[in-house]
Amino acid sequence: MYRAPSANETMSGERTFLGHPVGLSLLFVVEMWERFSYYGMRALLVLYLARSAGGENPGRGWSKEASDNLFGWYTGMAYLLPIVGGLIADRLIGTHRSLVIGALVIALGHIVLAVSGIGVLAGSASGMSVFIAGLVLIVLGTGHFKPNVPVMIDQLYRPGDPRRDGAFTIFYMGVNVGATLGPLACSFLGEKIGWHYGFGAAAVGMLLGLSVYLWARPRYLAGVGEPPAGRANWTLPLIVLSIGLAAIIAALFHFRVLAAIGAAADAFVALSPTLIPLLFAAAVLGLAVWFVASQPAADRGPVACILIFVFFNAIFWFAYEQAGSSLNHFADEMTDRRIFGWEMPAGWFQSASALMVVLMAPVFAALWSALGRANRNPSQPIKLTLGLYALAAGYVFMVAGAYGTTPTARAAMFWLLATYFFHTIGELCMSPTGLAFLTRVAPLRSVSLLMGIWFLANAVANKLGGQFAGKIEAIEQGEITLPWYAWFRLGGQADFFLFFVLLAVLAGTLVLALAPLLKRLVAHRL
Repeated sequence: MYRAPSANETMSGERTFLGHPVGLSLLFVVEMWERFSYYGMRALLVLYLARSAGGENPGRGWSKEASDNLFGWYTGMAYLLPIVGGLIADRLIGTHRSLVIGALVIALGHIVLAVSGIGVLAGSASGMSVFIAGLVLIVLGTGHFKPNVPVMIDQLYRPGDPRRDGAFTIFYMGVNVGATLGPLACSFLGEKIGWHYGFGAAAVGMLLGLSVYLWARPRYLAGVGEPPAGRANWTLPLIVLSIGLAAIIAALFHFRVLAAIGAAADAFVALSPTLIPLLFAAAVLGLAVWFVASQPAADRGPVACILIFVFFNAIFWFAYEQAGSSLNHFADEMTDRRIFGWEMPAGWFQSASALMVVLMAPVFAALWSALGRANRNPSQPIKLTLGLYALAAGYVFMVAGAYGTTPTARAAMFWLLATYFFHTIGELCMSPTGLAFLTRVAPLRSVSLLMGIWFLANAVANKLGGQFAGKIEAIEQGEITLPWYAWFRLGGQADFFLFFVLLAVLAGTLVLALAPLLKRLVAHRL
C-alpha cells in the first residue's frame, strides 16, 4: 500500500523545505525569473508601439490596431511553440536541456531588444527589424522553456502523493512573483527612463535564474529531466538554429514580405468571411478526433477530456489576456493614475493580478486541501465553471468603469483593480488546478506534448484576443455592430467589455452542463 512521504522526506528520503522537495524551490526560482521577463515585456509592448514617435521618450507611432495585432502574434506564438518544445523535450533532449536552451535564448532576445534602441537604431526601420528579431528569440526560447517546468515538478512526487496539488499552487506562486516584479521594474524603466532599458532589464533576471538553477541542480534535481538514453547533446545546434530563424524572420519583416503575406491572407479570408473560418474550425475538430482515436482505449477518455478543457481554456484566456492589450490601453489613456501629483506608470496595472495571486494562492491551496479532506473538493469542470463566472463578474466592473469615460473624463483606478481581483479568483479556480489535473490524468508517454497542447489554449486566446482588441476603436465608433445593438447600445468602450461578460457566462454555463460527461471520461484515472 502507498504511504505518502512525511513532511521531512522526499521520494529518496532527502530533507524537504516546507514539506516539499527542495527541488521545487529551485524550479520556483527559475520559473519566477522567466515570468519576470515575459510579463515585463507584456506590460511594455503595446504602449511602446502605440506611443508617439516624438517627444522625450518616443515610441513607434503605430496605430492601436497594428500594435495589438503584433502583441497578439507575439504572445500567441509564445504559447503555441511549447507544443514543438514539448515534442523536442520528450523525444530528443529531455526537459532539463530544453529549459537551459530556453532560458539562454530568452535572455539573448531581451539583449537584442535593448540593442534595438541604441543610437541610430532607436527610430529607424532597421532598428524595428532588430526589435522583431528580439521578439522572435523570446518566442523561440519560451517554446523550449515553458512546457518543461510543470513536468519536472511532477517527477518530484510519487504517484498518488497528496502534496502534488499544493506543489502546483506553490509553483503558480513563483509564476506570479515574477509576473508581479516584471511589470513593476520594466514599466518604471521603460515609461519613465527609456523603453529599451525596460526591455533589457529582463535579460539580467533570466540569467540570474538560470545561474542559480545550474549551480543547485546537481544536488536537488539530480536525474530529473534527463534526455532519452543514447541521445546526443543538441543544446548548441538548437541555440544556433534559434538565432538563424530570428534573423530570417527579421529580414522578412524588414523587406515587407511578412506584410505582403498578411495582406494576402486577409484577402483570402475576405473571399468568404464565414465559410473559411468554419472550414478551419472543422479541420481542427477533425484533427482532435483523430488524435483521440489514435490513443490506446484506456487513454481516450482522459485525452478527450483534456482537449475539451483546452477549448474552454481558450475562451477564458481570450478574455483574460485583454490585460496586455485593451485593458493596458485603457490604463494608459482612460484611467486617472495620479497619486499625490505623480502619475503612476500604466504598466504597473499589469502587476495587479499577479500580486493578488501571490496573496490569495495560499488561501486557495488551503481551501482545496480542506475540501479534499472533507471529500468535498469540486471536480475540475466545476472549478473551470467557477473561473469563467468570476471572469464575467470582473468584466461587469469594466463595463461600469468604461461607461461615459473619455480621455478627458478618466475613470478611477478602482474599476481596473476590481476587474483584476475577480479575474484573479477565476484564474486560481481553474489554472493551477488544471495543470495538476493534466499531469495526473494524461498518458505518461505524451504528457509533455499534452502540456504543450494545454498551452495551445493560450496561443489561440492571445492571437485572437490581440486581433479583437485592435477592433476596440471601431466598436467604440459604431463601425462594427455587436449583436445586442438591435435592443440597446451603451456607447464608448462599454460595449466592447460587455462582449466578454456575455461570452464568459455562456461558456461557464456550457461547461456546467457538460460536467457529468467530463467526470466520466476520467473517472478511472482519479
